Amino acid sequence: MHTTSHIAFLGGGNMATAIITGMIQQGGFAPSQITVVQRNAEQREFLNSRLGVNAVANLASVSSSPDLWILAVKPQTMKDALLELAPLLDSEQIVLSVAAGLTIETLRTWLGGHHKVVRTMPNTPALVGQGVTGIYAPLSIVNENEQVLINQVLGAIGTNVWLKTEQDIDAITAISGSGPAYVFYMMEHLISAARELGFNEHDARQLVQNTFSGAVALAKTSDDDIATLRDKVTSKGGTTAAAIAVFNERGVNQALIDGAKAATARAVAMSVELSK
Repeated sequence: MHTTSHIAFLGGGNMATAIITGMIQQGGFAPSQITVVQRNAEQREFLNSRLGVNAVANLASVSSSPDLWILAVKPQTMKDALLELAPLLDSEQIVLSVAAGLTIETLRTWLGGHHKVVRTMPNTPALVGQGVTGIYAPLSIVNENEQVLINQVLGAIGTNVWLKTEQDIDAITAISGSGPAYVFYMMEHLISAARELGFNEHDARQLVQNTFSGAVALAKTSDDDIATLRDKVTSKGGTTAAAIAVFNERGVNQALIDGAKAATARAVAMSVELSK
């Protein structure tokens, strides 16, 4: 389907650029199939010259009717952007949001009741083609070919997970959406530990980065569950056991669970705040 589809982006920032790059390099899309509405002239020039897409300054300059609109402006500016877009839509166009915290109901309201709205939550590893994107839309509003198109577009930046309910968007926001920050947080403090143990900044960073990437690679290829993999490193009475005992004593395990729950609660609250 994507060989003839026209994809338009409302906003051309970092996430839009990541998706567009993936679409062209891995997804089999031609730059001529992609239009970006980007008001910033410098970014517009980058999109035109580096990626070869049709980057325009305003909605009036979009030359043909897109099959799929991707909403990639900041949540705080989304309402004004959608009030401008709404009169230009026809009932068959899919509108897909990558903005955090905006419910389908809110988006539909700002789009004048437009029905075909899809909500997604990508994460920042999309910038290197290794993202995880949660996708929700009532299956009654997107047909099989449209689901294929959405998978082709978002699959170009990583893995897609179709969710059963819109509430699952809040949960996936807390796990994969915010998750990279949790990983960076742990890496940051392991680097600090390495510095205190005598390593310089460069070596500390290399040790921690390669330890994380190696552990993730092992977890992805092993048939063992994560707890078993941890146990295999943790000899009774050994060095790892000493560290894990401190983590458990300080409640690190429960803090991770509580943190994810707090992120979920905040995602729910943001949806209420941003709908006003």
